[in-house]
Amino acid sequence: MNLIKFIMLFYLSAMFLFGVFYSKKIKTLSDFLLAGRSLGFILCTSTLAATHLGGGFILGSGEQGYLTGLAGIWYGLSTGIGLILLGLFFASKLRALSLTTISDYLEKRYNSSSIKYITAILSLTAIIGILAAQVKAAEGIMVILGFNPLTGAIFATLIFIIYTAISGMWGVTITDFVQIIIAGGGIILGAILALIKIDGFSSLVQHFQDNSYLDITSIGISSITWILLPTVMYTLIGQDFIQRLFSANNKETAQSSSIAAGILLIIVSFFPVLAGMVSQILFPNLENPRAAIPLLVIEVFPPILGGIVLASIMAAVMSTADSLLCAGTSHLINDLFLKFNKGDLNDKKLVRYSSFSTLAIGLISLLIALLLPSIISALIYAYTMYTAGVFIPVIGGLIWKNGNKYGALGGMLIGATTALLGLTEIIRFKDIPVVIYSSLISLTVYIIISILPISSPTSRNNFSG
Repeated sequence: MNLIKFIMLFYLSAMFLFGVFYSKKIKTLSDFLLAGRSLGFILCTSTLAATHLGGGFILGSGEQGYLTGLAGIWYGLSTGIGLILLGLFFASKLRALSLTTISDYLEKRYNSSSIKYITAILSLTAIIGILAAQVKAAEGIMVILGFNPLTGAIFATLIFIIYTAISGMWGVTITDFVQIIIAGGGIILGAILALIKIDGFSSLVQHFQDNSYLDITSIGISSITWILLPTVMYTLIGQDFIQRLFSANNKETAQSSSIAAGILLIIVSFFPVLAGMVSQILFPNLENPRAAIPLLVIEVFPPILGGIVLASIMAAVMSTADSLLCAGTSHLINDLFLKFNKGDLNDKKLVRYSSFSTLAIGLISLLIALLLPSIISALIYAYTMYTAGVFIPVIGGLIWKNGNKYGALGGMLIGATTALLGLTEIIRFKDIPVVIYSSLISLTVYIIISILPISSPTSRNNFSG
């Protein structure tokens, strides 16, 4: 265990030093938020993939592999499919606009500051909630290693907060490149070692041949749909993904990187599920199936390999967390601060304010996770409200030239409000997920209002196509 602890501390320290080194590249606000719009194919692909390859991807897929077998792969597949669709249909169009946030796009497409502010606030609120959940994931990993929960959570979280605050998108991109290698490679290595432990894949197949664990559709088409659609929808409009497209050096890179990142995630998604299935064979009566992969690491793997796999899980958590931090800072500075502050703001000041904003968002998330954990689920309501409210105006704006600001604003408000009512169970539509029926209502409102004769010439432009 001491060797595993050492490997984890070495990894965390290395990520911090990467951030310190790349802080020297930050000269302008564009450097901080968008890496100077200079990311090539490899870096853009790795940071897009790393944004999805989080603790939930690995631990959650391992848990589902333990519980349902191969059908546990659907979340991982959904992340990859979402990025491929983003690349095929929208990445090039969005990057060609050379904006900073998805809120920028909505403001320009519909000529409405109100839409921009609503989008930014909903997204920022959701980001803080999801960040707090990442803090809890980091805490869980440190506890597995024997660290005090409070000390471990604070130490691990401060690492990714500080390196993001001092190096911005440049530091996040480079650390994501390292983390995708460690996280992806680590979980692939872990799954292979787990299969070797039970004498190979054929042994796994033989063990489960008499039940549904080998059927990828065993959870049913409706469950697959309810995993697939919300994940894909958020991927198409999430600021953490769109920001990386805006950071690409051109629209061709944005498109190809998104497709490549999706393919990479689809490949990787099989391995945590396989590890979870092996854990079901070795530890069939786990009270907490989410511990399926960590238990393999502690009980089965040699210490040095166990340390590498645990470091890969922490890498996954940190790669999602630093992406969220950058996304939150872009909303706070670009969408809110700059709109209400017209003073003398040179690049040096803007970079400093961006660093302070990153620290503030990270520390707020840390405090919520440690002191007010019950608030996390409430904040994540904004994730569903954001997707339900924003998805139709974004996609509609890209593919339908007649969509206007009145339709977009109406669809956004009605969609987000319907989502809130659904989340609080004031309204229900059988077993249909909230984000699906609220988005359908948003679509209906968007179309109806947009075709009414109330639009003005300034509510339409050439951003669709």
